[in-house]
Amino acid sequence: MKLSLFIACTLALLSVSVKADELQDQIDQAQKKFCGGVALSNPSQGQVFSDPTKVTVTVTRVPDAQAKVVYSIADNGQVNVDISKTAGVTLPSQFEFRVWVHNAAGPDCTLMSKVFKVTSPTHTNADTEAFDNLNVDVGRGCFGLDITKPELGEHVKAAPASLVQIGSDSASHVETYKQLELFKVNLDSREAVKVNDVWTGQENAHQLFTLKTDLSNVQSESNTAYYYKLTADTLHSETCSFYSHPFYIDSA
Repeated sequence: MKLSLFIACTLALLSVSVKADELQDQIDQAQKKFCGGVALSNPSQGQVFSDPTKVTVTVTRVPDAQAKVVYSIADNGQVNVDISKTAGVTLPSQFEFRVWVHNAAGPDCTLMSKVFKVTSPTHTNADTEAFDNLNVDVGRGCFGLDITKPELGEHVKAAPASLVQIGSDSASHVETYKQLELFKVNLDSREAVKVNDVWTGQENAHQLFTLKTDLSNVQSESNTAYYYKLTADTLHSETCSFYSHPFYIDSA
């Protein structure tokens, strides 16, 4: 199997059912088989580069059963990137490297580095403040995922089949969905209370995740809004939490 690596730098500001169908299972198994054997060992999480013209990504070969030939990579596995040449970049900021892997005998793959930081070359007080205020969740890889349904302020019925939809951006590091919880919040006190666990499992994260939830046992309450909390793991073993917009539950 021959394999080519193409590297691009992207700014980090950056329906699958509960049981994946047979075709998706086959795709997941093929990706697991053919997308192994190559890893991005650097940059490390939170690594700081002070010179935007000298940012280094290291591609490491991890031997496995699939023979690989890697092109356009130096013998030491390193590629130097000038972040300042990337259109639309403002510094300081957080970034990730994405490596596109083209397999002649299997599915194409995308490898993502951990999120790293690049400082501004000017080092003004404003630059220092902006660097200190960089989003911690983005630095952990917890980004690029939204609970798109229920929509903000939507009224849903307390019925056995209510849909929850989760959209994942192509830059997201989220690899596995683990748990969905329902919370309610009193609109006067703003106190949030967990209602129940809606779903628990292990599902590969794809561009669209659709889940049917059973709200038939939820009692509709006045002056109360609800929201979902999704727990997921990233490909770099970080555990992240994502929240839906508040919505309302009406009696069926």
